[in-house]
Amino acid sequence: MSSKDIAGMAALAAMASVLEIIPFDLRVPFPLLNFLTFDPTGIPIAVAAILYGPVAAFVTAGIAGITIATRNPVSAAFKTAAEMSTAVPLALTLWGLRGRRRETSSGTWALLGLAGAVAIASRVTVMTGFNLVFLPLLLGIPEAVVGGLLYPIAIFNAAQGAINVIPAFLIVRGLPPDLKPSWLTWGAG
Repeated sequence: MSSKDIAGMAALAAMASVLEIIPFDLRVPFPLLNFLTFDPTGIPIAVAAILYGPVAAFVTAGIAGITIATRNPVSAAFKTAAEMSTAVPLALTLWGLRGRRRETSSGTWALLGLAGAVAIASRVTVMTGFNLVFLPLLLGIPEAVVGGLLYPIAIFNAAQGAINVIPAFLIVRGLPPDLKPSWLTWGAG
C-alpha cells in the first residue's frame, strides 16, 4: 500500500467518523423497526473498500466503530459488524475478480453489481446471526422475540447495504482516473 493509498484510506475513515459525530442527525428511522436507522456512514467505508481493498475496508470500519463506541459501545459492536460484513466482502470480491477482462462499461458495471450483491448478502447473513446471538446477550431481548425481529432486520440490512454500495460505486465512477485503481475501468459501451 502506497503512502497515497494510506492517506486516502485515512481521509475516508475520518469521513466515516465525522458522519457519526456531526451535530445534526443524518439518520432516517427504518419504518418497520424504529430503533434501526439508515445512515451514510458506510458510504466512505465502501469507497475505501473499492479503492484500497479489504485491509482498508477493515480499518475504516474499525475506526468508525471506535468513534461510535465513545458514545455507545453496544451500538458500536452492531454497527462495526454490519459495516465490516459489507465492506470486506465487497473488497474481497472486487479484488479477487480484478484480473477479469472488462472492455466495456457494461462489463465493469456487471463486476460491480456482482460485488455489491455479494456484499449485501454477506451483511444480511452475518447480521442475522449476529442479532440472533447478541440481541439476547447484550440487550436481554428474549430469543422468541428476536426470532420475530430477524426478518425485518434482514430487510433493513439489505436496504442499508444498498445505501452503502450504490453511492460508493457512483462516487468511484466519478473520480479522476489517477485516483481509481488501474483495474477498474469504464471502457466504451
